[in-house]
Amino acid sequence: MAVVHVRMDNRLIHGQILVSWNSDLNINHIIVTNDSVAADPLQVTLLKAVAPLGKKVSVLTIADTVAYCTSPESEEERIFIIAKWPEDGVGLIDAGLELPQINLGNQAFSRGSKKLSNTVFLKEEGVKALKRAHEKGIRITCRMMPSSPDKEFWSQIEKAFPDWV
Repeated sequence: MAVVHVRMDNRLIHGQILVSWNSDLNINHIIVTNDSVAADPLQVTLLKAVAPLGKKVSVLTIADTVAYCTSPESEEERIFIIAKWPEDGVGLIDAGLELPQINLGNQAFSRGSKKLSNTVFLKEEGVKALKRAHEKGIRITCRMMPSSPDKEFWSQIEKAFPDWV
């Protein structure tokens, strides 16, 4: 399996991905995973249009992402997965993708969400999904940039949302 990083970031492909994460991890395939985005031809077209030169971009459902990343076709790639929501990132694990860790990136405010940090707002469903990952032994980080400290983040989530865990 060639997955080098999984980031849950509802901005999907943006400047940090195109510049910092791309160069730091030397990725050659970006996979955006979210069932709704994968079903929207306009979003698929726009996401592929912003791809860095020479990089492959795929927009796949969670099931298709797991199937691709566990196939022989992906073995020679360095794959960076961008999941739109925590539920998508944890959905990869639930569907059988073996990951040692997942990175909670930007989650913009949306109705029903609560603030975890200046850049991360979570809904109850997202917190519960992250809890499932934590209980499976998956390390959860919250790194905005590759140079950010690479430390376990579950205790901050648990402290911020005691009613949801």
